[in-house]
Amino acid sequence: MKAGNKMTETIRTERTLLKKLAKRKAINRNDPAVTKDPYLIQDLQNKGLVKTVPKTEVRNHITNTVDWDYALSPEGEHYFQQRREELKRFLFRSVFVPIAVSVITTLVTTQLIPFIWHILQPK
Repeated sequence: MKAGNKMTETIRTERTLLKKLAKRKAINRNDPAVTKDPYLIQDLQNKGLVKTVPKTEVRNHITNTVDWDYALSPEGEHYFQQRREELKRFLFRSVFVPIAVSVITTLVTTQLIPFIWHILQPK
């Protein structure tokens, strides 16, 4: 997530790749999901949603890094939850609040105008 509580913008194919990473926990750099469009994974890394993790192998009690995989960063793990919360916040602010204000204003004016008119009428 960016500074100022602003969501990181992603395109649909990036979100699809993020979902695959979330299901598998890690994807090898040679996986077709990554090699199909290597710029997607690079963009996700630049946005801080994906990180590289070393893949190690133990031989004769010696651990060697033999390859590396892509995995979700902490920001990437919570991306979809954050996205849902941002949508809820947007709908509340931009849809429900204006509707409520409109309904209240309508009720007040339709009930208040006849009352004022009745008071101003000469008897």
